[in-house]
Amino acid sequence: MPQDRSPRDDDRPARHDPSLNGLLARAGTAQAPSPDELFAAFARQAQVFIGIADTNLRPVFVNAAGREMVGLSPDDDVSTLSITDFFHPDDQAVIRDVALPTLLQVGHWEDELRFRHFGGGSGMTVHWRAFALYDVDGSFIGAATITTDISARKRAETRLQASEARLQAAVDLVGLSAYSWDPQTGVLDWDARLKALWGLPPDAHIDKQVWLTAIHPDDRPRVEAAVAHCTDPTGDGVYHIKYRVIGIQDGVERWVSTHGRTGFEAGLPVSFVGVVVEVTAQVRAEAALRESEHRLSATLAQLPIGVGLVDPDGTIALANRELRRYALDRIPSVEAEASGRWRAYAPDGRRLSPAEYPGARSLRGETVVPGVDFVYTHPDGLECWTRVRAAPFHNVDHEINGAIVVVQDIDREKRAELALRESEERFRRFAAHSANVLWLADLESGRLDYLSPAFAQVWGMLPEDMPDIASWLASVHPEDRDGAARALERVGSGETFVLEYRIVRASDHAVRRIHDTFFPIPAEDGLIRSAGGIARDITTDTGLRAYVIAVEDDARRGFVGALQAVGYEVQAFASAQAFLKVAVSLMPGCVVLDLAEPGDLVVASELKAARAHLPVVAVGASGGDVGFGVRAMKAGAVDFLEEPWTAEALLFVVRTALAEIDAAADRARGRDEARDRIAALSEREREVLEGLLAGGTNKIIGRTLGLSPRTVEIHRARVMEALGARTLPEAVLMATAAGVRPAGRSDT
Repeated sequence: MPQDRSPRDDDRPARHDPSLNGLLARAGTAQAPSPDELFAAFARQAQVFIGIADTNLRPVFVNAAGREMVGLSPDDDVSTLSITDFFHPDDQAVIRDVALPTLLQVGHWEDELRFRHFGGGSGMTVHWRAFALYDVDGSFIGAATITTDISARKRAETRLQASEARLQAAVDLVGLSAYSWDPQTGVLDWDARLKALWGLPPDAHIDKQVWLTAIHPDDRPRVEAAVAHCTDPTGDGVYHIKYRVIGIQDGVERWVSTHGRTGFEAGLPVSFVGVVVEVTAQVRAEAALRESEHRLSATLAQLPIGVGLVDPDGTIALANRELRRYALDRIPSVEAEASGRWRAYAPDGRRLSPAEYPGARSLRGETVVPGVDFVYTHPDGLECWTRVRAAPFHNVDHEINGAIVVVQDIDREKRAELALRESEERFRRFAAHSANVLWLADLESGRLDYLSPAFAQVWGMLPEDMPDIASWLASVHPEDRDGAARALERVGSGETFVLEYRIVRASDHAVRRIHDTFFPIPAEDGLIRSAGGIARDITTDTGLRAYVIAVEDDARRGFVGALQAVGYEVQAFASAQAFLKVAVSLMPGCVVLDLAEPGDLVVASELKAARAHLPVVAVGASGGDVGFGVRAMKAGAVDFLEEPWTAEALLFVVRTALAEIDAAADRARGRDEARDRIAALSEREREVLEGLLAGGTNKIIGRTLGLSPRTVEIHRARVMEALGARTLPEAVLMATAAGVRPAGRSDT
């Protein structure tokens, strides 16, 4: 397979006159490069990711810039990788299941995805464009991609969205009302919230006289002076005042704070824009604080959360008992030693700096609600989750005179939330990758609420094509349908039930054997309204499938490469423990186990007892110990391959291991086929078959069933034809394998 290479010195232009005339002069004297040479130089020297794959969509070329983007060296062989390997694990399913199939069908595909970094660094967000390549005859010859790094743009977009969201949240949080005034015409434009502060309905007319009428008489001179100041062309145009309003219709007294600025043209005020917020509660709180700090302190002491008053320099002037648990003299925003014990992170994963902590933000005038979640480390090293809120503390002149901070212990809540999120994520990953079908059903409505992705593989149909329990029962083999229905009844009464049954796939009419665990899901009131289950396809089907377990990267790549080269579907694991965690959900196949450590044989011993459809081939260096391979096989391995091994030897032992599974699959398919054929017999034909199994002649069977020997002979011929048996012993063997018992016998 051709290998890509980095630009060599002879690929770079020599140092010549860089001017246009110089370039044209050399172009006139030198032989012009061919288009292929120009394209090759472009692909090598482009500063974006350029990759080319063959007809099997295996990478054959990645340029130097592309290698640098994903952390590959110039000597790394990209042909050992797949296209999906270049992407973040969370995006690999999109590439595998959507991008590549679409590329092959329509010839192109693009999206914004995340690259991985093979060198262990952080990946990047990219715009990935892929397109199919065709020769002059229109035949598909491969694919190519041109990928650009958009990480910086995506980060900027995220920050902008977060900033806009915070701004809108702040406006909604504090109840701001924007308004405008035309100094030339006197026209006022108010929203419904501002009219409500004046005790007016949303459709009320507003003019200057209405505005002035509601202002408290004691405050009107100050307001008029402030208006005169902001409309004075020699001033700064700023209007900032807090005053009382008496509702025109409701008579309620409210405090409002307004801030605005006048625009001037040719020395005349021509526009004004401002905002108003009701500060009644704040003013009353300030008055209450002035009346009695002692009463406030006593109240704070009773609160189950930490509350404190912070001076402008960050010193905690007042703290209740709960806040003192955090051993603070000054807020972490301004004390380096304390800030080291408080860790918080932005939505993008970046650790917040002390300047971004709620305390520092509130001292700058910002109200931080609902707050920031921190991990706090106690002096004894114990960590706990806390939520910190803060708001600026204003004096009677509305000047920032400190901050109020609230610290709430949310450790139990946060850990439960993280555990639930981790549990849900594990379930989603398990459901997405498990070969088992996970299902949830509403027993009252009969609706199937959830079917995991494996359903499409096992049942041969999309989950949305099976919306309810009735559809599921219809897919169950007729002979097993009653048992499946009874299983649902039992789980509805609170019993966990395990059932093996057969299904008939609608897509290809194939019969599959299912091992299903039914379990009840109680509601909050204890009643069983839902049920769930895990259905596993136990129909043996190996295909060309292998699982490689090797600790060393080189060994693992060696096994995978040798098996994939001849068409095996290979899944690799870096440890025996990682394999055993998911072994129960794997499809049948051969396990290639690299014996790096003696304890690795635990895989063979555990699978020998529990999963016969995963035979283990052990590979190791015996070091002259003739009993080494014997011990491996006694532990459960079906074969032992001595190191150093060859590809031919590896493929031989894997094929041999899979042959036994295939033989078992053939036997199982034979039994299922016999059961299906026997299930199609009429009741009378089955009675004749049972009589034949008991060794009866046509005359004896006829006497037992009340038939003539001739009629028995006709039924016997139909039975032989239905079973596809040429001789009576062959028919007897098929019936016995299918579980048919002779007439007059039972299993009891």
